[in-house]
Amino acid sequence: MGLRFFAVLCSLVMGVLAVPVVPGLWGASALAAAVPDGPLDVSECVRLALERNPSVLNARENIRESSGQELTALSSFVPRIRSGADYSHRIQGPREYFIPDFDLTLHSKSLSSEGWSYNVSASQSLLDLSQFGQVLSARASVRATRHSFETTRQAIAYQVRLQFYELLKSVKLAEVSKGAQELGQDELKRARALFEVGSVAKGDVLKAEVRLSQSMLDFIAAENRVKLERSRLAKLMGLPVDAELEISEDLGEESPRVNLDNAIGLANARRPDLLATRENLKGARRSALASKASRLPSLSGSVQYSWSDNSFPETMEDHKKNYSWDMRVGLELPIFDGFITIANIRQANARAAIADNQLRDTELQVALEVKEALLTIAEAAERIKVSKSGLASAEEDYRLSREKYELGSGTILELLDAQVNLSRARSSYVDALASLREAEALFGRATGEPIS
Repeated sequence: MGLRFFAVLCSLVMGVLAVPVVPGLWGASALAAAVPDGPLDVSECVRLALERNPSVLNARENIRESSGQELTALSSFVPRIRSGADYSHRIQGPREYFIPDFDLTLHSKSLSSEGWSYNVSASQSLLDLSQFGQVLSARASVRATRHSFETTRQAIAYQVRLQFYELLKSVKLAEVSKGAQELGQDELKRARALFEVGSVAKGDVLKAEVRLSQSMLDFIAAENRVKLERSRLAKLMGLPVDAELEISEDLGEESPRVNLDNAIGLANARRPDLLATRENLKGARRSALASKASRLPSLSGSVQYSWSDNSFPETMEDHKKNYSWDMRVGLELPIFDGFITIANIRQANARAAIADNQLRDTELQVALEVKEALLTIAEAAERIKVSKSGLASAEEDYRLSREKYELGSGTILELLDAQVNLSRARSSYVDALASLREAEALFGRATGEPIS
């Protein structure tokens, strides 16, 4: 009893130690708890997101699952080895037999018998074209899953880039709102000073106070927007939404930072979702061939060694008797299986046709996304030119309106309108720069730009 208890305890301990660490239980929480220090640029945010984002982690697990399915398909081409052992102990109790014709009762003693046996067998599929087709299909599925994993990584990287520039834009817009608030404070001081010397009416002071109040409200909303966009970026990176992330990148130059040549060719050559669709088509076609090959004969072989005796073998000499060898080679030819093969062929052909249609649709979608990205970049570049020109005009208009107001030839409404137009022009310029960076991220995703 003690030995049995010890064996069970050891089994339980080994089972607990064999349980793998599940990233979703411990690894993800440990990653989420570590908030990076220091300011981050867009590439660092992408790198951290690819390490922590749950969608990327799940896509990586899909590769493991697909590899397991490939191994299952390959198992039909390796030998299957089994062994077994058996011990039996039979006790026959005393028996009593009565013979009426002779009025005789017979008694038998208690009997016991033992039996020992073991066997080892191996079987191997020698020829099965259907299983070979399934292996090729499974390998194509693994390659497709790897491309799908890369698709997920690129999608997350694109979302992080977009969110990074949304956060950066909100930071810049908050700076614009703060600048508008400071301008409002200056205009209020100027209006009060002119009112004290009798140059303007009380209404100018009141209008300046109203404008300053609105600027303060706009600045509060801009700060809240920064906090919200920072939380969204943290969530994409697999961090707590209240993580105090710092970013350290400007909106960059006013011209596109990507090479626009041969965009569609690049997309067709490296878009992972397109490559995955092509592999899915290969797998579907090979699965269809495997279904048709199931009509062909299959060849298999097996060998088995068995030994049995009424007593436990003491020496190797005991194995030279009471044994048997069984070797077989079998040829199986399917004749009729109740329309299962025909049904499988039809389903496989339909899946191949669907995969072919999906490939054509994906190719068209890729071309459309590339064109959309090119048009978006061109539009963002034109917006920068227009907004830059508008910003220069707004700055000059504000300078002239301020001078006219100080000289008494302008009104407070003209000055406040010029101030509002200046804030809008600055915001438009920031938005145009951010749109160009986002368009570049869209172009990178549309063309399947590799992620380092």
